Amino acid sequence: MLPELHGKPFRFKQFDVYQSRSAMRVGTDGVLLAAWADVGSAKHILDVGSGTGVIALICAQRNHSALIEAIEMDEGSAEDAKLNFENSLWHSRLKIYRGDFLKISTGEKFDHIISNPPYFTQSLRAANPIRSAARHDDSLPAEAFMEKSRSVLLPDGKISLIFPTSELKRWSFAAQASGFFPRKVCHVFTRPYKESSRALVQFSRGSEPEPLMESLLIEKSQGEFSEAYRNLTFELYTKWG
Repeated sequence: MLPELHGKPFRFKQFDVYQSRSAMRVGTDGVLLAAWADVGSAKHILDVGSGTGVIALICAQRNHSALIEAIEMDEGSAEDAKLNFENSLWHSRLKIYRGDFLKISTGEKFDHIISNPPYFTQSLRAANPIRSAARHDDSLPAEAFMEKSRSVLLPDGKISLIFPTSELKRWSFAAQASGFFPRKVCHVFTRPYKESSRALVQFSRGSEPEPLMESLLIEKSQGEFSEAYRNLTFELYTKWG
């Protein structure tokens, strides 16, 4: 089926994302995570809860040789991701599975797991039940995510996640229970003088270290983006020219 039949895509510099059937569309969180994660040396990446496939596509753009597998439970999202993969420059290195991360088995081991996971536990639910499922962790709690990751991650592998800063402690406790510790934490601020809204975190096995702490400011003022944010996403967004 021709991409033109799926509406106007979200255009990046090197690929397009069609998202007419997806539960969750392209957003800042996924782009930030994929641009920030240390995927340059990875050989086999797993994108959990892939949605439109945008995280996997950015990883493929940034890493020129890695094989990237993606898992998505929602049917419409998985169909969009499949279309986006097939129409990308890296289609031979991208694969999408539709299913539950906790149940599906690809028979593979990965050296990097990346995910913008569902994280809400008690907040009000979206009117759209598909969107609500994509945002709430009923089917993929933090503890279950980490335990499953442990079983499919190579011993020296990494896990890169993004979630609200308020969820950092919960996810860190869940990670520790499965033998993972935060190695790098980046607090994301939408504006100066506001509290951190998101945390980007890289976990790995080993003894508990003192993590490298970073911060990222998105906008200095209304419509004026920070140099750090521009630099991080320059190779992705068309708005940077």
